[in-house]
Amino acid sequence: MIGTLVNSPRAQRRFLWLSGAVLVAGIAAFVALVLFRGTGNAYPDKFSKQPAQLAKPEKKVPITANEIAVARKFIKTAVMRQNLDAAYNITHVDLKGRMTRKAWDTGNIPVVGYPALNADTAPFQVDFSYQDEALLEVDLDAKPGSGVRPELLFFLGLKKSHGKWLVSYWEPHWKPPIPATPN
Repeated sequence: MIGTLVNSPRAQRRFLWLSGAVLVAGIAAFVALVLFRGTGNAYPDKFSKQPAQLAKPEKKVPITANEIAVARKFIKTAVMRQNLDAAYNITHVDLKGRMTRKAWDTGNIPVVGYPALNADTAPFQVDFSYQDEALLEVDLDAKPGSGVRPELLFFLGLKKSHGKWLVSYWEPHWKPPIPATPN
């Protein structure tokens, strides 16, 4: 029965007129959207007409003796694996994660160890120092016969948490040499 409706000349003319009407309605809707879009004020303008303001840079401050003392204590304890209880209290959660004190005391900690000869006298280079964050570079010398690189540069990050300075970052600044390809 459907085949006879489609084959009938009268039905074909009606389908042609109907499809033409749908096409005209679609074109009218498209033109209306393109030409008249956004002329209403359904949503008020939430953005300022003034140029964007960039975030204000943090105020740089000089490094304090307290920050240096915390950094030195961290090197003498966590880095040299001595008195790990004291190191736990000055290590920020960014570095120690969810480690418990019991797990920390095993010595298997996320701190690269180094047998520093000059832990008391190692010089610090300040990369940046803000009111609540600082990054230092420290150049450590190894104890003779320790079997590690004799001199190594480390990055040490500090963050202020609840009014106390804590070590939040510790990483050596050394990349192993890439072996030359054989010819």
